[in-house]
Amino acid sequence: MDLIERYVYEVGRYLPRKQRADIQAELKSTLVDTLEDRVEGEPIEEDQIKLLKEFGPPQEVAASYWPQGQYLIGPGLFPLFRMVVAITLTVFVIVQLVLLGISVVFNQEVLSFLSVLDIFSEMLGSMLTAFGIIVIVFVVLQRFDVKPEHDDEEWDPRQLPQYEPQDAINRSGTAIEITFNLIIMAVLIFLPDKIGVWVSPGTEVLLNPVFSTYIPWIVLSIFLATALDILLLWRGKWETGTRLAKIGTNLFVIYILYMLIAGHNSWLAENGVGGFLSFLDTLGEGVFDREATLILGMQAFRLAFIIAAIVISVDTVKLVYQLVRRQITPEAVITIPINKS
Repeated sequence: MDLIERYVYEVGRYLPRKQRADIQAELKSTLVDTLEDRVEGEPIEEDQIKLLKEFGPPQEVAASYWPQGQYLIGPGLFPLFRMVVAITLTVFVIVQLVLLGISVVFNQEVLSFLSVLDIFSEMLGSMLTAFGIIVIVFVVLQRFDVKPEHDDEEWDPRQLPQYEPQDAINRSGTAIEITFNLIIMAVLIFLPDKIGVWVSPGTEVLLNPVFSTYIPWIVLSIFLATALDILLLWRGKWETGTRLAKIGTNLFVIYILYMLIAGHNSWLAENGVGGFLSFLDTLGEGVFDREATLILGMQAFRLAFIIAAIVISVDTVKLVYQLVRRQITPEAVITIPINKS
């Protein structure tokens, strides 16, 4: 009954949350009973395919369960609306974060506290505007009863997505991450005097004057991330609590990275350095003395922290999306035992 399980799950993705479990149970019972009445013995895949084609595509079946006239965007358009919103806002956030990172590289004053508040306020306002425009467009489409085209003849139950849980963790990847984190923690705790700019092998290390201040906080963030990874290995899957913990840990890491970037900006400003290109313009050909080397190293550290902040921010957005999506989609299909006389 694999196809029926997948079919019921797919229908459930488009059902009202409150009625979802009951409707799924009813639908599965109807499908199983109908199949048993038609087929003697164990039904084969072709029997399931024929029955599911008679019932129709999952979205159309789900739409028949929605109350009529009680929505701005009906069940026929809602799956498309949800997809457009998810794609638009995700791409929008990623592009904005990348542009912010590029701006910071060339203008260190971008990350002042008030500037950050302004940037994220404008970003939030733009996202709400984009969301509002999408809603208005789909409300108009709903008002004129525009519906996506479905070609029933081309719909094939074999193409139904699998409904296995999407919360399984990558055990090997998590184990590698734990190992990597432990190595970094060991270096930060036992070799802090080796973190800086190496002019050449065997020479003095030019210590990063900003990084050392935040080592305790960095170690704490890595410890929290490692503890969460160990918990994930033990639990074997993502859950609401662990996703929330990961989001919180990421936000803490982003805050530390922000402080590191701001600290590097301040240090560079105190040493008369503006953006990255402005520093390169001040260098003569082949002039890389101790001070210039340290400044160049500080620029490299700052750029690395900016890239890390962008990557973790994107990962956090992805986690939030998965958490929200998990709350509006069914976790599993209701299992109804099949009793054959």
